[in-house]
Amino acid sequence: MSFAKQNPKIPEGINTSSENPLKEFTILLGGILFVICAIAALLLIFSHQLAPHIPFRYEQALVNKFSELTSDNNSTEQTMIDAELALQELGQQLADKSALAPDIELHFHLLDEPDVPNAFATLGGHIFVTTGLLREVPSENALAMVLAHEIAHIKFRHPAQSISGGLLVQIFLSIVTGQNAVALQGTVQQAGIMTVLGFSRKMETAADRAALSTLEQHYGHLAGAEVFFEKILAKHQQASWQAIFASHPDMQKRIEQIKNRTSSRPKLKTSPIDPRLRNF
Repeated sequence: MSFAKQNPKIPEGINTSSENPLKEFTILLGGILFVICAIAALLLIFSHQLAPHIPFRYEQALVNKFSELTSDNNSTEQTMIDAELALQELGQQLADKSALAPDIELHFHLLDEPDVPNAFATLGGHIFVTTGLLREVPSENALAMVLAHEIAHIKFRHPAQSISGGLLVQIFLSIVTGQNAVALQGTVQQAGIMTVLGFSRKMETAADRAALSTLEQHYGHLAGAEVFFEKILAKHQQASWQAIFASHPDMQKRIEQIKNRTSSRPKLKTSPIDPRLRNF
């Protein structure tokens, strides 16, 4: 007669870790955060490389979806209507000399902001100029330098580069944190609006160089190109000007670079600004 063997006695503490649970949790959490940061960094790098190759129509589609980015001047004042038309005419003349890709379309808008001398480019080929800036430009050439600079941002697809990295990272983090669809849509919309801002200094320098080439193509000289920036330098101590041009290259250096390109050339006269742009 035989009896079933008894199960062996399990030693105590076999499933107990000698490590502190809090330490293990910290290591695990750190590893997760490292992976998230690494993916976010890769998204930023990838987006900047990819953005210039994204079909321009995709930018236009995004802007059309969030129409507040490109709301046209709705003023019924004839002065504003005429000024915006003059702005569009000059802008298009410069665009024709800027070697833009065939699929890029530009739209110029005038904003009734008399106290803010600013211009900016955003997604979909939209360029905005404030009435405050028109007050600061003494000649067509000075205004043309500003417009050509913003056209260059569009040419190099800087708005797409500026927004795409941040947008991809925000979407990724939204997914990781379980953000719902409504909130995610808000993230996309907010990122679209934020493209109105910040280009890197490298982008700004590249846009300056391209703008000078455009002015040479259009006028045959660079007379007056530095005037607006000299005014900025003179007023740079004011907080409002500092905020607008914080991301731009050093103003004095910027002026010197323009003057270096004109030093060996005869001094030529600037063109008068269109009267329709003089009523502000």
